[in-house]
Amino acid sequence: MRTTILIALFPTFAAPLFSASVLVDSHAFDDLIAQGRAAFLASDLDRAESDYNQACPAGVTESYPVAKAVTCEDSLASVDEARGDLPRAERQFLRAVSLAEQAGPAYLPLYCARLIDLGEHYHRAGRAADSEATFQKAVDIARSLTATQSALLPGALVHLGRLYSDSAQPERGRAPLTEALALMAAPGVGGRAKPPATEIALAHDLLGLIDLASGRLHEAESNLRESVALATGALGEDHPVSAAYQTNLALVLMEESEPGPAELLLRRAQFVVESLQSPPGSELAAIYAGLSDVASAQGRYEQAGDYARRAISILNMQQRPDAHSLAVAQMTLAGVYLRAHDSASAEKILPAAVEIQRQVTSSPGALAIAIQLLAELRAQQRNWEAAEALYREAIGIYERRGPENANPRVAPLLRALADVLKHEGGSKEEVRALESRARDMLRSATQSAPRS
Repeated sequence: MRTTILIALFPTFAAPLFSASVLVDSHAFDDLIAQGRAAFLASDLDRAESDYNQACPAGVTESYPVAKAVTCEDSLASVDEARGDLPRAERQFLRAVSLAEQAGPAYLPLYCARLIDLGEHYHRAGRAADSEATFQKAVDIARSLTATQSALLPGALVHLGRLYSDSAQPERGRAPLTEALALMAAPGVGGRAKPPATEIALAHDLLGLIDLASGRLHEAESNLRESVALATGALGEDHPVSAAYQTNLALVLMEESEPGPAELLLRRAQFVVESLQSPPGSELAAIYAGLSDVASAQGRYEQAGDYARRAISILNMQQRPDAHSLAVAQMTLAGVYLRAHDSASAEKILPAAVEIQRQVTSSPGALAIAIQLLAELRAQQRNWEAAEALYREAIGIYERRGPENANPRVAPLLRALADVLKHEGGSKEEVRALESRARDMLRSATQSAPRS
């Protein structure tokens, strides 16, 4: 569950301005673009498009200097993508990249910035290979620039890390994100400008989600709290970006068995997102899925089911429903059914949702959680053999990361497997070993993760 955030980087370049009575003067152009960007981030697409069109009248952008023409193409492309017109959006993103590239070496920073936006477009469109290649090119260009020319390297690294964090191997994102944060922490070196707080917040959010996927809950909470603090300080509590980071922090608190604080964050995020003129469906679905988890943990199963069904309905109404997000929402609903011991309803949706998780790009942690749910269903159905195989598979996913990455999520799996073996009449020695290992793991996690 990620919010769509465009880190806009519009450097100013000197270039000849061709005379045309319809051209917008520089100050008005900058103001309109800034207003349009603010409206876009607030999900007000009509206002954003209106501001962008006023800054970029049809048929005159050819007379604009390079930087303005590129900005026009890139800004309007973002609106087209948000409206679901991906072919047109790609053409405009590519046009922006091409204009900057053809402008020559002096415009390399602009070219790099527009490559980042194109890479984000490919990422959101599910074109991971194209996105990675584009981000790598942007990183290479940013490394070739001096600090006084551009501060684009941290941003390029953040976006590459974001792509990796949303893949089947999220740990790949840790290195570029860590490097980006290190660069951001030393903004004065070589005349490098201080990076925007929103970019630092995004890096912490992504690192927090990687930590969450690997079960490093203390680190995840620390990074996500920093992300929320930076975003709310820069944008305010009523901004959808701040709400998205609060939703992610709530996920960690739920993992730490703190449904009360998690619900407060989710309610705040719900208020902010539902107040938008055009609420982003994916973000609202994530909030409802989180509220479903909270209600289920507190025994409010009817309400939990209602929230989960809302999340599924929103995702199904999207032009391009994301299979992974839909499967996660269905697993949330199945989890509600399991807690209510309604195995018949869970059976109707859970096996298919787990199969989707196996097929689409998913983090190992997410897949392990899906398999664990299916194991719980088979245990409720007293299909001990299937439950044993599934629990062992989920444990194996975590163990393949090595003992140095021991995940506290494994402890309840070990106990569940021990319980299944008892019902099967399995080895008493293995049962004792599993229970002992679970106790040691929980004790170690408690001692090594002080509360913040």
